[in-house]
Amino acid sequence: MPSPAGRKHIGQDNHEQVLRLRRAFLAFQGYVLIAVGAMLSYYFGFARDIGILGFATIFFALLAANLVVFVLLHTGLNRRFADPSLTLFQLLIGIIFCTVLVYYTKSPLRGIDILLYLLVLMFGVFRLRLIYFIILSILSTFLYAATIALLYHFHPAHVDIRLEAIRTATLLLATTWVSFIFNYIANLRRKIWRIASHDELTGLYNRREIFRILAREKALSQRSGLPFSLCILDLDDFKAVNDTYGHLDGDYALKEFARTLKENIRSEDYAGRYGGEEFIVIFVNYNFKDHQKPSACRLLEAIRNLRFPDISDNLRITASIGMAVYRPQESIDSLLARADQALYQAKLKGKNQIVCGEK
Repeated sequence: MPSPAGRKHIGQDNHEQVLRLRRAFLAFQGYVLIAVGAMLSYYFGFARDIGILGFATIFFALLAANLVVFVLLHTGLNRRFADPSLTLFQLLIGIIFCTVLVYYTKSPLRGIDILLYLLVLMFGVFRLRLIYFIILSILSTFLYAATIALLYHFHPAHVDIRLEAIRTATLLLATTWVSFIFNYIANLRRKIWRIASHDELTGLYNRREIFRILAREKALSQRSGLPFSLCILDLDDFKAVNDTYGHLDGDYALKEFARTLKENIRSEDYAGRYGGEEFIVIFVNYNFKDHQKPSACRLLEAIRNLRFPDISDNLRITASIGMAVYRPQESIDSLLARADQALYQAKLKGKNQIVCGEK
């Protein structure tokens, strides 16, 4: 069984793997459309010095490169790379493919190939940072210019230097400009995801995202047999804090409590706001015994030691915690109900303590 460190975000990564496969398939669809366009250009006489066998060779090489991507993603070998999404690799495939088309396209239609470079770069909006967009923009321009230089050397009659100089400059300016646009879209996408998945006040995962994580951990547990535990934490008598110090200070206390949660769980665990002053912690690859629950005990002790000098030296908060371990084939509602019942028992027993639900 993998250790907690070795299992870090396995569930999340499985979800990412599905997204990576979808993106790879989306890229492949784009290549198919470009290939159809290339065949039409050949059919209408805009291709030069290449026959149907040459086109078949190019498309077979493209298919083989995409097959490598799908194999790496399907087997999980992509996780061994610094870029597990293989975005850069797929973009390089596309840029090389476009450059080959430039070489075999007649001058009247060659300007359209510039649009293909832009379409390829668009794929990077899913993952890339601005610096990579800029590098790929420069690379695309260099390869285009090198191809034109090669054509001019071997087939000068097929090259209009002034026109190609304009096209090269246009390619550089266009790819650089769209690089900034794509980077803006990528950043906006990340911000939208954070807004949609995190609680605005505490910065923890919100209720919707926590339920998505629970569903993912449930599916992973059923496939692998790895356990996970659920904690529901409820701040004891928190209404008195709002009544005594006001809602602004109450919000500040909630933020500090959330910070304490994040600092006292493992990097592979998840913390979220369930609603009001109720919170959820998901301990992945974790099973507890009634007399041995170190992770939850560490949380409880950290909450007891929490201080609020900016509000009052006398302010203290405590929390009651209900825990439950996921049972194979159990529904999420059943797991939450058992943890909630354990929380209710913790309240009845005097609060400021942990109760483990029935296993």
